[in-house]
Amino acid sequence: MDDSLRLELLKLARKRSGLSLDLWEELTEGLDQRSLEILVGRSSVFPKYRNSSGKL
Repeated sequence: MDDSLRLELLKLARKRSGLSLDLWEELTEGLDQRSLEILVGRSSVFPKYRNSSGKL
């Protein structure tokens, strides 16, 4: 996959989810383009804010 396309998809996932670019890089490492596109398309379902204390 083209690195510039991958970066753009990861930035979009970051924007939609509020999670870091580093997390998205690690989470999607090794995925093919189609799998990455599907995951990015659903990235808005990831929680935007995580409770750092672990309590709900």
